[in-house]
Amino acid sequence: MRNLFFALLFLNLALLAWWHWGGQSSKAAAAVSAGPTVPTLELANVSAPSPATSATPTRCRSLGPFADSAAATAASDLMRSRGWQPRDRSVDTNAPDGYWVYIAQLTSAAQKTVLARLNAAGIHDAASMTQPEQSDRVSVGFFADQTHAVRRAEQVRALGLKPVLDIHERTVPMHWLDVDLKAADPDLQPKLFQTGNSLQVVDCPAKGAGG
Repeated sequence: MRNLFFALLFLNLALLAWWHWGGQSSKAAAAVSAGPTVPTLELANVSAPSPATSATPTRCRSLGPFADSAAATAASDLMRSRGWQPRDRSVDTNAPDGYWVYIAQLTSAAQKTVLARLNAAGIHDAASMTQPEQSDRVSVGFFADQTHAVRRAEQVRALGLKPVLDIHERTVPMHWLDVDLKAADPDLQPKLFQTGNSLQVVDCPAKGAGG
């Protein structure tokens, strides 16, 4: 009987000790688990910078006009020797083809009188026009250059007549050389490509315009 008493007492003491030490440890663990949490570090999604564009800016310049393809080809070859890649562009242009001096609005009788006055003044190449649409005119000369045409018109005006100076034109193809220049390239110099006619350097036309 006494042994049973001591056995029960020992068991109660053991339970008390477990409750004291194990329970306190559980509370401490609970307190630790309930403490403030440390935020998890996350790597920001940092994008790598885009590589810089390597294309070199250019500008398009046009040299011309060249009256014939041979002159344009010679200038093009010179450009290529300097490392450029010119493009030939042909443009139809109205060019003077001569200068006609005449007197208009004359009746048949008036034409005879005018011709007599012109001949007396030493202008012997005057003549009445025979085409129906020009039958009221007296021609007093057709000239290849403007200077001689203006001089004849002044002679006719000095006789008290009213001359008309008409410019005849014809359509001719004119050549231009378009070339893309880098930002560091010097501009084109017309004097380096002179072929007898006056050249100029301008900006290339917008795409689809001319040529």
